[in-house]
Amino acid sequence: MPEYKQLPEKISPQWYLLMKRLTKANETKAFKAIQKQCIASDQENNILPCELGDPLGAHWYTVTPRLIHQYKNRALLLTTGMCFSYCRYCFRRSYTAEREGFITEQELLDVCDYLRQHDEIEEILLSGGDPLTGTDDMLEHLFIKIREARPQIIIRLGTRAPVYAPERFTDEFITLCKNYRPLWIIPHINHPTEISAEFSPEVRDVLSKIVDSGIGIQTQTVLLQGVNDDVSVLKNLFHDLTVLGIRPGYLFQGDLAPGTSHFRVFLEKGVILYNELKKELSGLSTPVYAVDLPGGGGKINLLQLNSNLLDVSVDKTESAYRFTDKAGHTWEYPLET
Repeated sequence: MPEYKQLPEKISPQWYLLMKRLTKANETKAFKAIQKQCIASDQENNILPCELGDPLGAHWYTVTPRLIHQYKNRALLLTTGMCFSYCRYCFRRSYTAEREGFITEQELLDVCDYLRQHDEIEEILLSGGDPLTGTDDMLEHLFIKIREARPQIIIRLGTRAPVYAPERFTDEFITLCKNYRPLWIIPHINHPTEISAEFSPEVRDVLSKIVDSGIGIQTQTVLLQGVNDDVSVLKNLFHDLTVLGIRPGYLFQGDLAPGTSHFRVFLEKGVILYNELKKELSGLSTPVYAVDLPGGGGKINLLQLNSNLLDVSVDKTESAYRFTDKAGHTWEYPLET
């Protein structure tokens, strides 16, 4: 189990520029939502008993130092511990605080050996950290080796680069991504101001460029107190993404990472908010609302809490939802933290 380490503060020039534009326009509410995501707070020193250094239980599924194989048909590759900016709510903060460099050649060989031996893996998510902090040459070498091991595997690039560093998406890099399809870009976007034509035109241009290139793109968003825990904010975000030709993928409940309780929305409030949000959006614009069960239980669609569609049974106690699988393993997510 990783020990908790304080996450460094790092803010990209694009994020500073966004905050400056919002300040100049006196957009106080949007400024606070943007600032809170990247500016360190003393509240991060408030670590609750329920919070875990490894909130998703990744150590149970780690098969090489960089590869996590939790789900049968897909795996997660930790390409680096470096980021363009460090999100203060990061669930992998114990890893990114180490600021590990880009994957080494031997680590990559170990990953590719595992992929060759496990043809049930059909998708690989490149994450970290942010894989796009690596150079084009580093990423192309990574793509080549993965393609040699598994020619048709779907590569997913999980990144905050479109909103933190849109300049990273040069024409050369987009061509590189096109050359190694099937490849999807999975940007992490939390607030409509991050893709606003008025305040983030560079970001919007980059997202349009990705869509126009034919590269698949689907987003993920984290439900964050004081950032986007509002129906109108989320409605504007997901509708605007769809207008751009981008499919909203997941809206995630906050994970039990150390020092992040001031970001987490109470679970039952989140369910109510999401049910209201669904009334405002079409099916095309509505993401899946999900939580990763603490300690390695995997993703759960939170709209199935009170149905028989889950692979686990659910009991509600005074303080938590308790999930139990068929083998008797249990995981709890607190109602309030």
